[in-house]
Amino acid sequence: MKAAGEAVICEFSEPFRRNFRIMIQSMTGFGKGEAKVGECTASVEIRSVNSRYLEIGVKLPQSLSTREMEIRETIRQRIGRGKISILVSTSSGPQENEISVDPESVKQVVKLLKSLKKSAGISSPVKLEHLLLFRDLFKGASPEAMDGEEWEAAKEALELAVAQLQEARSTEGISLKNDLLGRISKLESALEKIESLSQLRTEEEKSKLRQKVGDLLNGKEIDPSRLELEIVLLADKLDITEEVVRFHTHNRFFIELLEGEESNGRRLNFLLQEMNREVNTMGSKAFDADMSHLVVETKEELEKIREQVQNLE
Repeated sequence: MKAAGEAVICEFSEPFRRNFRIMIQSMTGFGKGEAKVGECTASVEIRSVNSRYLEIGVKLPQSLSTREMEIRETIRQRIGRGKISILVSTSSGPQENEISVDPESVKQVVKLLKSLKKSAGISSPVKLEHLLLFRDLFKGASPEAMDGEEWEAAKEALELAVAQLQEARSTEGISLKNDLLGRISKLESALEKIESLSQLRTEEEKSKLRQKVGDLLNGKEIDPSRLELEIVLLADKLDITEEVVRFHTHNRFFIELLEGEESNGRRLNFLLQEMNREVNTMGSKAFDADMSHLVVETKEELEKIREQVQNLE
């Protein structure tokens, strides 16, 4: 018996546990399992949809109501996020209502009744209604045995359903991963264009600034070093080198998280927030229509990535 407050953990087979290598997973999926133990048959259906946290809803037959915590703990061990709905149904064969007679007990009772009849001087024969008064002559299915078989069947069905659910979530996770890798590649291409365009335009802006200052001075003398410093300072306000470098770093880290051995949906979501900040800063520094268009395209691609990442555990 477990001590008060000790977590109730449902024990599962070693091969079953080995199947649950996390990797990247979607939060949506479906799994179904069926199993039979003795005369008891159990069916378990599990559905999973997106959620910020892990939410578990369990519907059980009344006979298994005490097993809900064990089922919840089993899910917590294997799933990190998602809204999980579990439906467990069971049925029993004819054994549940089957009644049989214990022949040896019948013989013993008949012998006892004849002995009593002889002792009491009763001449009437032993009749069936006399035997029906002895309930021990009849054997029915043991409620305890049936309960045990029902839970064993439900547990096996749960194993199969969770395994199928994990497989479905992993399959969709791989599909999402491939889509996200393609979109990160698009971001890299757009970023290289923005960077190249920025460097070209920065030099052009420096030349324009020198020309404008020269026109304003109209031949007046000014310290050349001071003039160059002011031009550099103005050009720095338009420089997006730092933002581009950070964005490249975020892209590399994004790919590392996708390729990792854990499903990192939350971390990817936080990383996307940082990437959006960098793009917004680039947009505020854009002084060219072509750059502005590229920044807008990058924002659109980031939004598509964000929508996909919402599906990851």
